[in-house]
Amino acid sequence: HNGSISLAKKMVKEAKKCGADVAKFQNSYPDQLFKIKTKAFQVSQQFVMQTSDYAAIKKYCDQLKIEFLCTPFDLKSVDQLEELNVKRYKVASPDLVDMPLHKKIISTGKPVILSTGMATLREIEAALVVLEKSGTHRTQITVLHCNTEYPTPMEDVNLRAMLSIRDSFGVAVGYSDHTLGIEVPVAAVAMGATVIEKHFTLDKTLPGPDHNASSTPEE
Repeated sequence: HNGSISLAKKMVKEAKKCGADVAKFQNSYPDQLFKIKTKAFQVSQQFVMQTSDYAAIKKYCDQLKIEFLCTPFDLKSVDQLEELNVKRYKVASPDLVDMPLHKKIISTGKPVILSTGMATLREIEAALVVLEKSGTHRTQITVLHCNTEYPTPMEDVNLRAMLSIRDSFGVAVGYSDHTLGIEVPVAAVAMGATVIEKHFTLDKTLPGPDHNASSTPEE
């Protein structure tokens, strides 16, 4: 959405028409993530939305009967999302090992979806242990196999890793897809994925890091 509420609403509308169950956004406060003002900080600043912005988008999602979901990258973002009364939380791959963030999310008592790009099985287990010890039952947790290269080459997909996660931890599994096209998520569903996450754009030529590796409504 490149920081535009109007574009975000257009994307939500198209996602709903495509049959998506959820429109997932992400939120962070750059001053909470970066100690120095790097290029990444400057890019992040462009796309930050305020609580009122997300409130408008969530209201629109509610009107269209598509779930509003948002990935928090810091503790302040969790507080913001609680104000919006989200149904569940999605934790991004880099934050799988962020135990303070896990504990903050656990305190809400809501279901959790975990992405696992770059994680070892031991790191996934550590996150699950923290969640369970704090009262989140494994039936409330879905773990997504994920490759963090954008776009992901076909030879690096390794969907069997999703089955390894399922068999190792007895959790519902899914796939966070960064490949081009739609073949891999279809295969993931055939192998037992209960959640598919796919980057979404209305125009692959828009400025920003993710548009080129995202799916259009037609796809």
